[in-house]
Amino acid sequence: MTTILRVRVVSCDAKIIGSLVGGCRITVRDVATKALLAEGIQVGESGDTKAIMQTPHKRGSIVYDTPGAACFEVALELEQPTLVKISAEGPLAFPHALQSATKTTWLIPGEDVVGEGFVLELNGFIVDILQPHAVDVLHSNEKVCLEAGVRLL
Repeated sequence: MTTILRVRVVSCDAKIIGSLVGGCRITVRDVATKALLAEGIQVGESGDTKAIMQTPHKRGSIVYDTPGAACFEVALELEQPTLVKISAEGPLAFPHALQSATKTTWLIPGEDVVGEGFVLELNGFIVDILQPHAVDVLHSNEKVCLEAGVRLL
């Protein structure tokens, strides 16, 4: 029986990890057999700033399921309730900032996980060294002014 699974990966206390930072690699495995059930890349926008960052979240409120918001969605053919391991790795465009998260959950044939979807959270920052440049030659005892850009995943 077909079961739709939607996965969203968000940055801790921030927005959805979208295409702008390369998205996230998602894998879904059957825990019992280790079989790969699905894999792909979460793509789309980082979500509605007001809904995610400014409006207090109430139980059952829509936070992430807004037009264009990044997600990974797959139709799985399940014959029985299946314990799955869902893993996310990202942001893919910044390998030096790569983080991962994994959770397990039961999927029931015909019981879709849509709307907000199954949400995974990644912790960390993207740090870009702006100065000195990677090609700059530095000498010992030389004072260096370090400039970096730091943002949540």
